[in-house]
Amino acid sequence: MLDTNIYDIAIIGAGPAGCAAALGLGKSGLKVALIDKDRFPREKACGDAIPGPAISTLEKAFPFFQDEFFNLKKKHRIRSSSIILNNGRPIDYYWKLPAYNIKRSLFDAFLLKLVRKYASVDILTEWAVNEINPGTPHLIKSKNAGKSIKAKFIIGCDGVNSITAKVFQQTANSKQQTVFAVRAYYKGVKLDPDTNFFYILKKYLPGYFWAFPLGNDVFNVGFGMKTDRAGKVPLKMKEVLSEFIRSGQVKDAFAGSQQLSENSGAIIPIGGKHGSYSGDGYLLTGDAAHLADPLQGHGIDKAIVSGLLAARHTANCFKEDDLSADFNANYDLSIKIGIGRELRKNRRKQLMLAMFPFLLRIYAMLRK
Repeated sequence: MLDTNIYDIAIIGAGPAGCAAALGLGKSGLKVALIDKDRFPREKACGDAIPGPAISTLEKAFPFFQDEFFNLKKKHRIRSSSIILNNGRPIDYYWKLPAYNIKRSLFDAFLLKLVRKYASVDILTEWAVNEINPGTPHLIKSKNAGKSIKAKFIIGCDGVNSITAKVFQQTANSKQQTVFAVRAYYKGVKLDPDTNFFYILKKYLPGYFWAFPLGNDVFNVGFGMKTDRAGKVPLKMKEVLSEFIRSGQVKDAFAGSQQLSENSGAIIPIGGKHGSYSGDGYLLTGDAAHLADPLQGHGIDKAIVSGLLAARHTANCFKEDDLSADFNANYDLSIKIGIGRELRKNRRKQLMLAMFPFLLRIYAMLRK
């Protein structure tokens, strides 16, 4: 017989969005469960970049974060980014906010550790949600854990294949686009260890290659490209990445380097179109809400912001005793204002650069 526990809030997914939401609700007095299918630390196929806005958002939200992050080992400070367009001269940007690269397996485990330390929530890992029966309350089942819980409210932070979105939204966000990316770790790459490198080739637009240093002579190297409307790319991505590494553009930098891992792939759900983020008794955040940046491809900063917005709104739901779709429309509005405007602007930029890549160099000249 399945055990049943009743919670005020179930946060499904313990990545950056879920941990931000859990930390935001940690002192609310509400009974909260943070659920994830994996055991931490867990692998995450991505570029491993933590942009400055992600760090500054957490520092502003939680007074303890700055000292905790300062003591986090294996993070690597990044001071600039270099964009190389079609073998041309590099376009260099120097960041005002501190930015870091760190393996997401380590950073996500760090955030979960903060939840354990500072938030009064129940953490259920290795607890894969395979069924949600909407209701008052919702019934959430896990076959592998052999248990179920009930929750009055759900915050879906469960990524691109979100079961929360599938159960509640069905096809509401089906027109949103995705990026498919592959990455591998290399040692011995002869590039500046304090700079993130982006390589944009007309042949592979809309997409780019990257080489991000992680410290200790290790680089995260990858290739991402926007999918078609069917969610597919017309290329063999792993082969294209290997071909790029052997090409004249970076051949010398990779000469004598060693590949440390297999190529891993991931789907990135980019934003920029109007979507739906809530309904009766639930909210969506981060990748589950298609909030990754369509221009740069990263989503961790938007995941953190949306997780904090979800926590604030959910606390208000219980304060006002209103979990309805009408009340949750306020969360949609906060996402559209706080995140959606930037994503729509960057989507327009991405479309323009895909058609006219020379605009990137003109834009860089105007910035100077």
